[in-house]
Amino acid sequence: MSGGLALIPTETVYGIGVAVAAVEGEGGALPPVASGYRRIFSVKHRDLAQTVPWLVGGPDDLDRYGRDVDPATRALARELWPGALTIVVKARENVPAFMQASDGTVALRASRSPVVQALVRACNSPLAVTSANTHGMPAPTSFDEVEQAVLSGVDVAVDAGVTPCRDASTIVSLVSGSLNIIRQGALPASEVERVVSGASSLGSAPASSR
Repeated sequence: MSGGLALIPTETVYGIGVAVAAVEGEGGALPPVASGYRRIFSVKHRDLAQTVPWLVGGPDDLDRYGRDVDPATRALARELWPGALTIVVKARENVPAFMQASDGTVALRASRSPVVQALVRACNSPLAVTSANTHGMPAPTSFDEVEQAVLSGVDVAVDAGVTPCRDASTIVSLVSGSLNIIRQGALPASEVERVVSGASSLGSAPASSR
């Protein structure tokens, strides 16, 4: 098996995922059959054509796994990571095709969870993590809410009680050139808009003369 599947707590909801570096078969359009990554879709009863967000170490990973990153997106990561904000960026070539959305993007987030932060460091890799629920069921915000079908499908499970935010992350994208709030979650849209507006103002300000 290529990469074990884990149930882990984030600061938002519990997730199931695998270390990206442990997933082999980068050239294929579909996840390799033996991978922990592919097992995510089996556990969740989810279509293989869908994608899974990556939990990363911090703002530097925007350029490590994304390309053509604009100043407003950098500002969001700098000011609001780690936190409950998932940012969609154009994927670099080192992101496997089966981990990219159909438009060539990947969703990245730096989690505030100390468990996630420790795992990212220990694995020296992003974690591909999605909510730990089967299709149509609510995302669990405590270990006790995790479905037995999910627990039975993972190799290891971390019980950290109740998550602090108790809501999924907010998902945003500036790939089109303007702010698109794809999902309103734990982080208020007003915070995202504040940062983007500030970055846009700086970008349009004339250079000071000396």
